[in-house]
Amino acid sequence: MFFLMALTMMFSSCQWNFSRWDEEGSAGKKEKIFRYDRLVDEFVSLNSFSSLQRMNTEYPVPTRLLIEDVLSIGSVQEPRIEQCLRDFYLDSTMQMLLEDVHNEFADLDGEEQEISSVFYQIKKADPAFKIPFIYAQISGLNQSIVVGDSLLGISLDKYLGPDYPLYLRYYHDYQRRVMGREWLVPDALFFYLSHVYPPRSSEVHTLLDCIADYGKIHWVIAHCRNIPLEQEMGFDAERVRWFREHEGEVWEWMERHDALASSDSALLHWFVEPRGGRLYGGKESPDQIGLWLGGQMVDHYMKSHPQVTIGELLRMSDYKKMLRESGYHPTVKKK
Repeated sequence: MFFLMALTMMFSSCQWNFSRWDEEGSAGKKEKIFRYDRLVDEFVSLNSFSSLQRMNTEYPVPTRLLIEDVLSIGSVQEPRIEQCLRDFYLDSTMQMLLEDVHNEFADLDGEEQEISSVFYQIKKADPAFKIPFIYAQISGLNQSIVVGDSLLGISLDKYLGPDYPLYLRYYHDYQRRVMGREWLVPDALFFYLSHVYPPRSSEVHTLLDCIADYGKIHWVIAHCRNIPLEQEMGFDAERVRWFREHEGEVWEWMERHDALASSDSALLHWFVEPRGGRLYGGKESPDQIGLWLGGQMVDHYMKSHPQVTIGELLRMSDYKKMLRESGYHPTVKKK
């Protein structure tokens, strides 16, 4: 019942705050990624009561999220839920996964530096931005990233490389291509910033809104990391060549079918999410062409509006106006 008592105390106070931001000036400091995965491993492998105590008194929210939302093994209020948690991780497949994660991610120094750099740049541009408490976990191949108010959880077991044996059994090629360690930083940044700067609420979200939202977040991350936009989006040279050669053709199709004004969720998914197979109008193309188009629109807008800060960009939501003022209108290339 220790889970229940600790969480009851936490929720009754309603004062828990994971933010690591020092309002007196933390510029230049590096946010640490807390190795919550190691704390859980201590509890599981050693049946350590002190580790369990820390999980519940010091890190109650990550513990609740892990049990109830990520692993979905029950409620923290259930009797003997801690034994269910141990049983889950003591499974032979999970033990292999744990060992491989520990070998691959002996440290996270590089990831900490990159994430911190971006967060502090955004904090400087938007003082209201809250730098989150960042922690690592092992999700049993469930959610890659967990976000909440001032909270960012990273599942290390989702970044072991596209050829990792377990991935070959459970994931398609297009899914595995974004499961390497190099994707850990961009995923963490993208999902947290998308949570902090969400689409407009109580309104219909169109394909234009979707590609511009995605493009905006990716543009800011690329700008803060000082890398090309296509690199931040994870597009290889072959895909970039296709996008540049055919973006006018795709844009013309979208205009002809009024796709930019559509709120069809299936259409939104087809244009921005990783997937296999043909993309639009029955034609074959690489996936995520909508992500490329949104990024190009935002890039054109920012180049023509150099006075706009990244803080102001992140809070923009009138994408019809942005498109109009960007001057972006790709045309079909003559062959």
